[in-house]
Amino acid sequence: MSSKKDRLNDGTGAKKRRIDRLPKNLPFAPLVRRPDYQLRRVKLSVPKRIPTSIILACVLLGLFFIFAGGFANLAQDELNAFGTDVYDNPVTIYPEGLDHQFLYEGIAAGTLMFIGAFGFFLIDRASKYAYSPKHATISLVVGMGLIIAALFPIMYMLLTKLDLWKLLFPGAI
Repeated sequence: MSSKKDRLNDGTGAKKRRIDRLPKNLPFAPLVRRPDYQLRRVKLSVPKRIPTSIILACVLLGLFFIFAGGFANLAQDELNAFGTDVYDNPVTIYPEGLDHQFLYEGIAAGTLMFIGAFGFFLIDRASKYAYSPKHATISLVVGMGLIIAALFPIMYMLLTKLDLWKLLFPGAI
């Protein structure tokens, strides 16, 4: 509540701000209105716990780092971000085996794994909405589509990396 100091005795008894009680003839530039400052105590509060969304974001970033082969990239002697073959043509998949990878190859594989994991999440979510058949069917179909859409590029990357195309399809390549 305000004290009697905050009220202006003009007969109305209405509350007036301290800035309104300043004299009107203060030296201010023309066309500039009087500043309206209300100096109050600023209260900063420290949260008692870490928000769940921040914890979830940190866990998902950590999983993406692991899926993308972040530890493998850190353990390599030299970080290969981009590669070329002997004819200086760009190569997207490191051909020497599973123990080495290009940086963007790991990021692509991690992204595809996350897309597949989100598909499994949607399939699980479809089982929660069993009493809403339309919603459950949409979640199930989209989830299966995401899993299939992530599976084939990952299998292509793995078959190319291990050079198994010649064994699986001997006459095609």
